[in-house]
Amino acid sequence: MKKPRILTLLCVLLGLALFQSTSHAQTIISDYTNTFDNDGNTTLYQVYWMYWYSLYQDCFGLGYNLNMTNDPTMDAAGDTNNSGSLIVVSPFAPRGSTPPGGTAPIPSYGEQSLFSGTFGGGLFDTSVQMAIISITNISFDIHVLPGTGTDANGNFGSFEVGLKSVGYNADTSYYTNQVTIPGAATNGWVHLAETNAAQFQYAALNSGDTNAQGVEFYYTSYGDNGYPTNVVTFWIDNLVVNSSAAPPPPPPPPAVTVAPAVPGLNLFTGTGVALYNRENLEADTAEYTWVGASGPVSYSFTIASYPVNSNDAVQTQIFLAANPGTESDPDWAESNIIFLDLENNNGGVQWNFRYKTNEANGNTMLYNTNALTGAVGTLASISNTTALGTYTLTFNNNTNVTMSIPGGVTTNFSIPDPAGTTTALFASGVAIYFGDQAGNAGGANDHIVASEFKVTGTANDFDDNFVADGGTLNTSIWAINASYTDCIQMVAPSDPLWVQWTQPASGFTLESTSSLNPPITWTPATNNPSFIVGTNFTQLVSTNDLPTGGVGFLNLVNP
Repeated sequence: MKKPRILTLLCVLLGLALFQSTSHAQTIISDYTNTFDNDGNTTLYQVYWMYWYSLYQDCFGLGYNLNMTNDPTMDAAGDTNNSGSLIVVSPFAPRGSTPPGGTAPIPSYGEQSLFSGTFGGGLFDTSVQMAIISITNISFDIHVLPGTGTDANGNFGSFEVGLKSVGYNADTSYYTNQVTIPGAATNGWVHLAETNAAQFQYAALNSGDTNAQGVEFYYTSYGDNGYPTNVVTFWIDNLVVNSSAAPPPPPPPPAVTVAPAVPGLNLFTGTGVALYNRENLEADTAEYTWVGASGPVSYSFTIASYPVNSNDAVQTQIFLAANPGTESDPDWAESNIIFLDLENNNGGVQWNFRYKTNEANGNTMLYNTNALTGAVGTLASISNTTALGTYTLTFNNNTNVTMSIPGGVTTNFSIPDPAGTTTALFASGVAIYFGDQAGNAGGANDHIVASEFKVTGTANDFDDNFVADGGTLNTSIWAINASYTDCIQMVAPSDPLWVQWTQPASGFTLESTSSLNPPITWTPATNNPSFIVGTNFTQLVSTNDLPTGGVGFLNLVNP
């Protein structure tokens, strides 16, 4: 079971066990601190925190709601005599593999490690509560076991930190945004804090829940390019939950923007604030190598719309990978890659040719331009004042390459190929990835539109006109290989508008009417579901969602 974000009802897997709470009167507190004291113990001992079923039940068959332990040898303040910390062991493993001692393989979509504790101390103790509407922030210290493998960005993935509610939706979790565990956490203790009063207030005002009974951490390998794929051990100390003396003011209503939808392949850069997630299409059912071809081989794409602000870090990429795995980030994970990197550049764009060989789980060679510091992987760059138009990469033979951009500007260069060792790595099994990603907060809310992708000169040429596809992905060529599949959107000419609205706005829906004269009849816009891209809810509006006659009005409503 994958636990959704923000507002989720936990499965009642324990039957009556979930009702083993204390019966005495409830105490309402305004602040909470847990330093995970060792209570005089000198070795690991159980505390009233627990792992939900997640990894331990799914893959190890060890049962539900396992007790966690205090580690008196680890303390953020160095006070190992009187304190300690909560030790967390998340036994992730590569997707599809069976962990040592496990009874089932890691599912293909990844797994989750969810752990929680109550303010009252017992596993299901609701005797001590906090008012959700008044909670302002959650903070804690964390230290990761040295030697733990990082993700592609040198970090240890991200948490979502939430509240376990009591009341109307008993055992529902309200989550904050993701909090990244930085690479520095293996060097010592790192303090992390999440402030999301508006999200908690929205939950309290709209869910029927009033109080929280504890804190919950949610750590998964669903997104973030499948990380973690190894056991991750860390310690948490000095957990603090703060609230304000009075509830914060109500959050403003969602801000709504409406923009024309451009037909073709609409590539959004991600969901939430996470950066560097690759949102790709992948063509891998045929052979697309250029090596040994009888003539030139070209790969080209056409950008029809580029609504990207000048300072937003947005990358549009082609990856050519030989016999890749299932990951969405072959530029990091694979040993051998050709990487065409189109980057937004202060209002213009820069197109770069990068490659690497024999460097799995790394990208040092891709970005190296200095032969004194190792193998050079960035061989050419070419710039343009606009992103719109067609970009073509042509292999004139195995090693001689031409890049051309809109306006007719070209550059030519050769790939180093001593004794044919480089091209031999790409001689067969070459798959094509086409997608984008965000590199800063501004870029996380962007998208680009491609109208065509074409391959010529291989044994399996194709010319995919994304506009002519009429809103349906050509699955005889492409499959979606993205961190978030909603970021891949095919837009037909009959889909005229994108509507976006800001969070928090869970449950809001669009509706339309032909006139504002009473009595007004509103009709739900249901042809396309809403989804979250960047930090906004987003919905594609089709002509079937709009009134006839070319004039109408849209309304955003929380039923």
